[in-house]
Amino acid sequence: MTDLMPSPHDHFAHLRAYAAAQKQATVERLKEAITQLEVEGCPVNTFTIKEVSGLNYMVYYRNAEALSLFKQHSTHLRREREKEQTKQHGTRTTTKRGRAKGEEALHEVKMKPRDPLLDYKRPRLVALVHEARAERDEIKEHAQSDREALERRYAVLLQDHMQCGLAIARLEGELAEYRAFMDRFRSSLRHEEHGSQ
Repeated sequence: MTDLMPSPHDHFAHLRAYAAAQKQATVERLKEAITQLEVEGCPVNTFTIKEVSGLNYMVYYRNAEALSLFKQHSTHLRREREKEQTKQHGTRTTTKRGRAKGEEALHEVKMKPRDPLLDYKRPRLVALVHEARAERDEIKEHAQSDREALERRYAVLLQDHMQCGLAIARLEGELAEYRAFMDRFRSSLRHEEHGSQ
């Protein structure tokens, strides 16, 4: 009796048990619908299954076992497998057991890997979109503030550079005046020396 009780630390055991029961119930309803359709000689497809059982395609599309069952019995997919089998009938080689290689593979339908986002309900997807937008806006704001900070820094550096340029020009002018003064001073000293001789 205690084995059936959920662990006190497992708060979601009842949810997992409920989900497993729902999945199994979906598989059972789908089996009954397929059996009924096959007995009546009706095609097995998403529309006829919905008519007989009320099951929407997305309900068993999310359930791996139910989806596999649907693929095995789908009239359209069965025809596609038979067409593929007749195409490859002449090119198949047999194994020691007498079975053709790839025969089992013909009964499987190749599907693209399922996007995990398809498992989310609409409100969760909307929340994810809002989170992504908020993150994008935050990144934009940071980028904008970084850009403004860089522009301010550049303006300060440019101002400093201009001040340095002006200071250098002023110092070069003063140096030129000093050299001219020194040249005049030396020449006047020479004249005095020559005059005194």
